[in-house]
Amino acid sequence: MRYRYLALVAAVSTSLRAQTFDQRISDVGDGTMHLTYASRPGVCGDGKETVRSGPVIVVFPSMFGYGHSDMSVCFTGPIRVALGRSDRETVSIRVHVGGRWSGDAESSDLGVVSAPEAARYFLREATRASGKNAEYALAAAVFADSVALWSDLGRLARSPDVRAETRHRAVFWIGTYDDPGAGRLLHDLVSDAALDDEVRGAAIIAVGRDDISDEDVAWLRRLYPTLSQKLRDNVFLAVSRSDNPRAAAWLANVATSSDESNHTREQAMFWLGQGRAPTAELVRLYDRLSEPALRTHYTFVLSQRRDREALEKLIDVAEHDANRDVRRQALFWLGQSKDPRAAQYLRELVTR
Repeated sequence: MRYRYLALVAAVSTSLRAQTFDQRISDVGDGTMHLTYASRPGVCGDGKETVRSGPVIVVFPSMFGYGHSDMSVCFTGPIRVALGRSDRETVSIRVHVGGRWSGDAESSDLGVVSAPEAARYFLREATRASGKNAEYALAAAVFADSVALWSDLGRLARSPDVRAETRHRAVFWIGTYDDPGAGRLLHDLVSDAALDDEVRGAAIIAVGRDDISDEDVAWLRRLYPTLSQKLRDNVFLAVSRSDNPRAAAWLANVATSSDESNHTREQAMFWLGQGRAPTAELVRLYDRLSEPALRTHYTFVLSQRRDREALEKLIDVAEHDANRDVRRQALFWLGQSKDPRAAQYLRELVTR
């Protein structure tokens, strides 16, 4: 009986804390409210719009992706959220990581609040809000310390009652958790044919974040034949992030396969060029492309590489390809290059 009593007290206490947190916000009818809480490990920001979490880079309100930033300083918290209130409703949400509030007599400040309570509140707000507010609400939730939300995000991603944009962004944020359960959840979302291609595609891209494993590459390759064209394109993006030579070789094989559509082959070629494959792999691909249309696309892919080897191959195509249109396209991309060696080649070509 005593244990049942303690459990009941704990449940009531938790409920009261949540009600108290929500009530403190709802008590502000109009104006701007500030609140601050601890950030989860690995999250840092510039105190303004830019946030980094492992390989994830976010520039609010609209850039979400994987890569590297040139931030000279990255503060490891706290999370700062500004809520705009009107008629006891939240009408705007803005999130910053690091920095501090400037003095503003017109704003009310809740001070430092519980990170888990804030996370649960903003997760609920994300399902109600739309547009930028939903984006900020989700971010405010997943940046919070001491709470793992990947399973909650999975439920959001599957819910037909949640806006499509919020469902897709929820999948993106699942990919920021290192928990093995989050990885299994992404696999489940990719494999679920009942979900729309946007959610499944977002899960494929999340599986293919910067540290994609050889096992995940092999799994995506096995799944590839069963997928729609759109999802196949997502697979190319994900696999391109691998530095395993077998991943690059597979993309090259798809790009040269007569069993694939031209669109598919062009996409595989594009992501081969955008990914981590060495330029030598891209150079070797040229001799396997018999169709002029694919060789024309090849000149664009090659032009996106900024190294000497790619430039020399682009000049070689401009000089020696059997098709005049392909040669012209190679010359066009050489003209777009900022490499002085490209300009020198074009000057010499004119004076021949």
